[in-house]
Amino acid sequence: MLAPFQHSHALPSAPVVGETDPLRITAVFEAQQETALRWRVSTARERIERIKKLRDALMARREAFYVAFEQDYRKCPTEVEVSELLPVMDEMRHAIGQLKRWMKPQKMWPTGTMLGTSAWIQCQPRGRVLIIAPWNYPLSLCFGPLVSALAAGNTAIVKPSEMTPAVSALMAKIIRTTFPENEVALFEGSLPTSQALLALPFDHIFFTGSPAVGKIVMGAAAKHLTSVTLELGGKSPTIVDESANLALAAETLMWGKFLNNGQTCVAPDYVYVHDSVKPAFIAACKNVLAARYGATPAEQKSTPDLARLVNGHHTQRVAALLADALARGAVLHAGGEVDQAQCYIAPTLL
Repeated sequence: MLAPFQHSHALPSAPVVGETDPLRITAVFEAQQETALRWRVSTARERIERIKKLRDALMARREAFYVAFEQDYRKCPTEVEVSELLPVMDEMRHAIGQLKRWMKPQKMWPTGTMLGTSAWIQCQPRGRVLIIAPWNYPLSLCFGPLVSALAAGNTAIVKPSEMTPAVSALMAKIIRTTFPENEVALFEGSLPTSQALLALPFDHIFFTGSPAVGKIVMGAAAKHLTSVTLELGGKSPTIVDESANLALAAETLMWGKFLNNGQTCVAPDYVYVHDSVKPAFIAACKNVLAARYGATPAEQKSTPDLARLVNGHHTQRVAALLADALARGAVLHAGGEVDQAQCYIAPTLL
């Protein structure tokens, strides 16, 4: 069990993130080339040691991340553990345990036209990797891909989101104190920094974010024939039919939706419910929300278990969607309260 964490009523001011000098970005990128060539022949033991160094640095600042997430959008320690720290630790454990097997050549049978030859698959490092992380899970979707890059023998440059400056600053401190810049570097900034990075001929780009920005990333990568991994948002419908365990369905869906206050790309977006169980399902969802976040608006607003939206812009955006739904005839079954100054929207069921 985690000790109770005292939230302030107002979101503390997080440090303002400035831009990184494009000349410095280019210099570090060029310095990583020599490292990338050396790391192409690095052993499993060497790669595992790098992952362990990152793991130890991360765990030494575990409680500091509680404070950083509180500053950025009032995310509680339990959610920080479940959705940020533990996923990264799982990535590390998996890579450490499997890396020697991954690096072994995999024997393949040649096709008929290649009889008399030997064939195998040998995994090789890409080289210099760029990781562009999002704001909704700024730690796990930054350090998770970084673990994969290190396991594969790559150097990396990481660009965290400017919308979570406290978490980004803490990750930058970890990177700076764990790796020299010619191995792993982290550059803070907003659009100009991202543009400077995307202008460079990386060997692979890992991007998590919206489809709109994903197209920009893919377009920039195409100029250099750079391979990409694009983890993009989408819609996540769910179905509750007449055979469902309604209590379990409500518990699961309300947890999945309001974890991180809904700021999750795979959170349930809408539910198709069989008419015969719709009233009972709505009642079950309302009971879950009341039990988890409070039975009154005041209790829900003061609960330490509900994160805030990341900033005023996104609060206004979601509030506009809520107002539009109500104007179009949606029925409000729970929640609906909006406090833009606090980046707060109550757990809402339409």
